[in-house]
Amino acid sequence: MFVVAVSAATVGTSAAGVARDADAGESCPSVVTLAARGSEENETYAPGASNGYSNGYEGETLHRFLDYASTVHPDLFDPDDRTVLAIDADHYPARFPVGEAGENPDPATVVNGVGLFMDSMARGLPGGFEMVEDYEQSTGCRPDYVGLGYSQGVAALTPAQHALAAEGRLRGAVYFGNPFHRAPGLIGGGAMSGVPVHSYCLADDFACDTGPRSVALALQDDEGAGAHETYFRDAVVDPSDASPAERAAADAFARLIR
Repeated sequence: MFVVAVSAATVGTSAAGVARDADAGESCPSVVTLAARGSEENETYAPGASNGYSNGYEGETLHRFLDYASTVHPDLFDPDDRTVLAIDADHYPARFPVGEAGENPDPATVVNGVGLFMDSMARGLPGGFEMVEDYEQSTGCRPDYVGLGYSQGVAALTPAQHALAAEGRLRGAVYFGNPFHRAPGLIGGGAMSGVPVHSYCLADDFACDTGPRSVALALQDDEGAGAHETYFRDAVVDPSDASPAERAAADAFARLIR
């Protein structure tokens, strides 16, 4: 079961779709999804319609979500109008190694993991904004954006989202396994107070449904981190197996980018 936290309002989109090269007849996307993956999800993917023609750094969980969302919403993405830009490893390493699943990590492993996590955040917090700047400088585009974050990636998105919201160019955000789920004001306040933020938390996900039970279940999971790693695992295989909340997440995302 998902627990959902939503704050909703509307924002302007007056800066969308600025032409990149008028002489060549090329135009910019009207909206770009800025995605940030979770810890240690550093496999990359080829671009295609199922992942919004991404640069490949969306990570396993968001890749599953994008695949599922594009299945239940055909033509959700368009290479010329609605695409995905994931924060890459140079701007955000997404590190937090704490040993293999099912093992009790030794103190040295934990200390090393925490150090890499701190470095990941130190680079990722400015990295999202730098990724947007690099994209806009290289393309000449100034589209609207939608934030899409999983786990640690939610924090990495925050500075860029607040800056874009202040410019009226953030349409909204969708989060999964959000560590700030129980304190949405930390993410949705300030410049983002007028932006719809949809935060989805799976029951017993230790990152957002915090408590002794969820932590114990994650530690006892010999194959991963418990519920935290299962978002859209069944839905991407067979969309009919999606929970109502998983479908609601895809619908909310589709409304934001269309």
